Amino acid sequence: MSTSIGNTSDPNPGLAMTLAAVAYCPDPASTLNSMSNGWSAVWVAQNDINGNIAFVAYNDSSQYVVGIRGSLLNFSWQAFDNWFDQDLNVFEQTAWTYPGSDANPMISQGSSDGLNDLTQLVDATGQTIYQYLTANAIGSDISIGVVGHSLGGNLTTVFAPWLLYQFQQNNITPPKLFPVFTFAAPTAGNQAFADAYDKSFSNSWRYYNEIDLAPMASDDLRSAGLLYSPAPEASGIETTYHNITVTLKEGIGLIADAIDASELGYGSYYTQTNQASGSVVLNTSKSLHSVDTSKALIDQWFDQVAAQHEQANYLSFFGLPPVSCTTS
Repeated sequence: MSTSIGNTSDPNPGLAMTLAAVAYCPDPASTLNSMSNGWSAVWVAQNDINGNIAFVAYNDSSQYVVGIRGSLLNFSWQAFDNWFDQDLNVFEQTAWTYPGSDANPMISQGSSDGLNDLTQLVDATGQTIYQYLTANAIGSDISIGVVGHSLGGNLTTVFAPWLLYQFQQNNITPPKLFPVFTFAAPTAGNQAFADAYDKSFSNSWRYYNEIDLAPMASDDLRSAGLLYSPAPEASGIETTYHNITVTLKEGIGLIADAIDASELGYGSYYTQTNQASGSVVLNTSKSLHSVDTSKALIDQWFDQVAAQHEQANYLSFFGLPPVSCTTS
């Protein structure tokens, strides 16, 4: 297997997903060393900021990859409800200025906050990701990639163009190869943002499981209420949303309604990236996982959500085992 990612003829999504999974490990350097796959961690954030954290990997083919950690692998109705107000914060939008345009690109406030956190991360020496890359990853033969799963994929779609913009603003020649991979990524911005992103990254791929809820947020959330029927069916599961007893399907619909109202207020509608190319659907057979049927129906439903979304499931689509985190 190639030890590089992002070549058009052989993008190597399995390796990209592996690096995205390593971002979840508390010690990416030790984990990569144990894998003996030609990659090593050369920059590791000393601490997270508001739960956001990343690392930089390097291989002997002069390729650097920024791996951004995701979140929310343990799903529940409460976590799902809070996700839209906190990690994603899709009800508020803010202008996208890296770069800006007359088309008025906008992203969710949650994506903006997460990007701000990533740009402030430092390693043990006090260097940011950008400072490290400009000191070590500049040259005509250098490749820089960005990868992420889940919220990490969402933040990948804002961090990669932010990084490219910084290079351009500081008269630094961007890397010849700048691949971007997202897995299970929720939507970050509107149509103008997606258009600008797609124009900037010709070597970009978006992989998503057809029955994973997370990639449906926030441009297609209402479809999540139709998932996994009839095992169990969301329309037959009751829950409480803002002190109102509704079916799970109706509760998801109410969150989708709130997002729609917010989009209407801004005149800005969420749109996924990779509209013309690079979107790859996984699990088109809609294969389900076994769940504990002794649990309450709502717990069974969210256990299925978690199983479809987790890193190990995405790695299995590429015939790869789960990543085993190690510590030094």
